[in-house]
Amino acid sequence: MTKFQAAAPGKLYIAGEYAVVDGRAAIVTAVNRYVKVTVDAAGACDFLENGACSRNFYGRNFYGKITCEDKNFEPLYWKFGGGNGDGTRFGNNKEFILDKNDGCGCYSRSVDCDLPAEKSPETNDSLEQTNVEKIKKYYAYVISAMNVVDEYAREVGALGSAEALGNTREYNVHIESDLDDKKTGKKYGLGSSAAVTVAAVRALCEWYGLALATSELCKLAIIASSLVKKSGSGGDVAASAYGGWVLYRAYNREWLKAEVEMIESGDSSLCELMQKKWPRFEVKRLKVGGGLRLLVGWTGNPASSAELVGSVKAGANAGAATSDLTAREHAKTYAKTYEDFCAQSEKCVQKIANALENGDINALLSGFAQNRALLKDLGEITGTLIETPKLTRLIEAANCAGLPAKTSGAGGGDCGIAIARAQDFDAVFARIKDEWQKSGIEALNLKVAEIDESGDSSLIEQRKNDHIKLACKQYKARADAGFEGVRFIPNALPQLALSDVDTSVRVFGESAKWDVPLYINAMTGGSKNGENINAMLAKVAAKTGVAMASGSLSAALKNPRLAETFSVIRRFNPRGFVMANVSAGASVEQAIKAVEILQADALQIHLNAAQELVMSEGDRDFSAWLSNIEAIARALNSMKVPVVVKETGCGMSAHDVLRLQNVGVRAVDVGGRGGTNFVAIENARRGCGCGYDFLDSWGLTTVESLLDIAQCDKILRDSCDSCDSAVAGDSAVAGDSVQMQVFASGGVRTPLDVVRALKLGASAVGVAGEFLHTLTCEGEDALVEQIEDWKTQIRVIMALLGCKNIDDLRKNARILIDGKPFALRLR
Repeated sequence: MTKFQAAAPGKLYIAGEYAVVDGRAAIVTAVNRYVKVTVDAAGACDFLENGACSRNFYGRNFYGKITCEDKNFEPLYWKFGGGNGDGTRFGNNKEFILDKNDGCGCYSRSVDCDLPAEKSPETNDSLEQTNVEKIKKYYAYVISAMNVVDEYAREVGALGSAEALGNTREYNVHIESDLDDKKTGKKYGLGSSAAVTVAAVRALCEWYGLALATSELCKLAIIASSLVKKSGSGGDVAASAYGGWVLYRAYNREWLKAEVEMIESGDSSLCELMQKKWPRFEVKRLKVGGGLRLLVGWTGNPASSAELVGSVKAGANAGAATSDLTAREHAKTYAKTYEDFCAQSEKCVQKIANALENGDINALLSGFAQNRALLKDLGEITGTLIETPKLTRLIEAANCAGLPAKTSGAGGGDCGIAIARAQDFDAVFARIKDEWQKSGIEALNLKVAEIDESGDSSLIEQRKNDHIKLACKQYKARADAGFEGVRFIPNALPQLALSDVDTSVRVFGESAKWDVPLYINAMTGGSKNGENINAMLAKVAAKTGVAMASGSLSAALKNPRLAETFSVIRRFNPRGFVMANVSAGASVEQAIKAVEILQADALQIHLNAAQELVMSEGDRDFSAWLSNIEAIARALNSMKVPVVVKETGCGMSAHDVLRLQNVGVRAVDVGGRGGTNFVAIENARRGCGCGYDFLDSWGLTTVESLLDIAQCDKILRDSCDSCDSAVAGDSAVAGDSVQMQVFASGGVRTPLDVVRALKLGASAVGVAGEFLHTLTCEGEDALVEQIEDWKTQIRVIMALLGCKNIDDLRKNARILIDGKPFALRLR
């Protein structure tokens, strides 16, 4: 049975409460309690009538059911009904009933169904409708998510794609949650509505085969949520969708309402709305390191955020509809005071955000105290109790321990939060827990949701899945890597037989021989989807005999649970040449661990400064990269494991290669612009209005990189002297120099591109996007066939040029670049 599961974390507001409703910044964090939604195929036996399999309840065909683990709520069966019958738009075009097979003679059963069986059918029908409406309210966010995703799938033509995967518009939805205490039923106020909406949207998108970035998924979930609750800010949805620490600025609610009305009237579409820039809307992941830990205390008193926010907002309208002059003046004074509160809240939130990213406890103490004072003033001028006596005791106990603390969310009960240094956490938590317990406050064992401990997709995994989806989405059959401008001058008299051609190459000096100058380049890992792709690629590599590189093992180094998503490569390719992959920010110990996980023959160290800077949660400090690379190269050289430093889509210049050569690196992969574009991928993940779209074309193409390197007469020599004094000034020779070997990747789409790269000086050529496209669209066998074809076709092209081997190709094949003869220096 086809089944898709998705989990979404709960949330806590850190700062910016109330003001967020009016478009000011807030900080929200995801916490490690989750709602899980499962979508699976609706089978005939899901519908029972008097114990027999059926889809028909009193002449009504139903397509699926919605269920949850809470036994207080019955399954709700649904079908398309009314309107045009195809589930489009967001109107009431789904018909619902409850399971009538209850043994009491009712058409349907609910938690309070005690109607005698002899009551009339008309009375039963009325009761059924009443109970259906009750259950529909409970499932309102899930139903809204269904309506929104169904409509979006229809608009983008995904219904046919879903059917090709064996999925149809007939499906069941099942909900599980650990946001609240299952044993006692305690409600902690962690944002169940947002979490279930996000999880449902994510699972349904998987069902329909929709490859959405987190930013797109967040928007769909916000639209679904807004159809149920008009007054929300969407910050809880953003936290559940993005995870981690989020700086959030709310969309304009009136604007979104008008946009949705246009869609419902047929004057616009969801696709158009998704592409628009949403006024004010901003979601930015904060880079909060592991040096800070979150402490959460629950007061035992549930609170309604909607009621509290409504109470505060009501003050702005006080006296507006009366002729009483004093009341109107009071309203004006309040409005001015509230606007001042919002402005001060914005400044305070920015201060707290900076403190979190810098790990500055003293600045957090000041920022939290300021935010607390602002909320206290707001409560006094509106007559709203935001900080209850229990919350005050919670905060004061934490402050006494030197911790910044405040209410979370709208206050009035629910939770309070504190921040501690990681090294102090265990001792402080024990002390705070005791102090809170004396005041009737329960310490919750919550962490920031960086990893989903339930076993489903983690936030790191979600990012990896985003990368895969967006890489597939941006694939173009014709890349812009510069290869089209390189043409071979034909050789009408090749003077050899095809059997004379030898495509083998020596790599890393003489340490390894590849039968073909081709390898499957770094792609993925760190998620279940990535693991499946790595397993298939490893099988392909084993069958075809080509080398293979893994995606970055950073996720596995942070979370050992994800190691198997990479080590699967060696499991299915035990004798092949395998390269591990780490960031230039990795330590020697991490590099060695990555090699061990894969039992790797070589290590790629990737350079991705542009991606990191555009990525909301990316690194911002690259000052140690070169020294890290030097240390790793030294350590692995002693282990006889060569190092390859590779760019990830922005190319390399001769200047870059020389500096790497000077610190002992023996091979580079230029990773030029024109292939998978991680800057564009991160822009898509950031969403509209807060990206760096102008950097999508940043860097050198693969051909530009190869030409720049090929024209520097200092590269590929034994000497490590620099090309010019500028390079000499910032490069230090690290022991004995080594001969540099250049690999090429980025936008390679054909075997002709491979031969072009070899002519331009590459020792071997890596392919990622083209092979991923074939694998995901056509399958493992198709990729094996493609690589075998390429191996043959490379030999054919070399024979056509009259070249017996790769050295012969470099020396004797002649090329035109942009229509002009071009001669490379021979080395």
